[in-house]
Amino acid sequence: MGRPKIHDDATAEHLLTVAADLMDAQGQAALSVRRVADAAHTSHRAVYALFGSMQGLLDALATFGYRDLATRVGELTPTDDPVADLVRAGVVGFRGFATSRPALFRLTFDEISPAALQQDRVVEAAIASYDALAAWVARVRDAGLIHPSRSDADCIFAFHATCQGLAGCELAAQPPPAGPGFWRGVAPSDFDAVWGDTLRSVVSGFAMPR
Repeated sequence: MGRPKIHDDATAEHLLTVAADLMDAQGQAALSVRRVADAAHTSHRAVYALFGSMQGLLDALATFGYRDLATRVGELTPTDDPVADLVRAGVVGFRGFATSRPALFRLTFDEISPAALQQDRVVEAAIASYDALAAWVARVRDAGLIHPSRSDADCIFAFHATCQGLAGCELAAQPPPAGPGFWRGVAPSDFDAVWGDTLRSVVSGFAMPR
């Protein structure tokens, strides 16, 4: 009979939540096995048992980030306006993730290790976030608002890239630790409106031929 697991999935999820909170509050440099374990009120052994190493924890955090984004985008309630719903997936889903989890956003999209992207669980989580966005794009396609010359993959890439660029620039305008305080004095007064206007323009372009 095998020995019972001391550290289970619930412990892993708690450690990831604590690590993400710590990273967003103080930056990725603040992360260490000891600090995460202490903040989670568990042992260092639990971190090593569940993730293998500090890099393993970071890779798991990237998975955690993809899952967070997929949940935010996928759980929005659809309306009878597929364009507005797709824009909302960007403003509420993607922007909500980036602004509430700035360090996790950067780790997930800008700093993820090549080795992490070879791991099945990371790839599966990334695909889930892609599929969540693809579902909203498909509704725009079904409404006849995407030109036949444009593939769903093209539209998804363009929409996601716009969201990632907007998020990166908005976070750059934040003071530390979220960002370096760039755009000081010239940042938009209403980022939410800028996101909405920009994404609506992108989606309206999908209806035009190449």
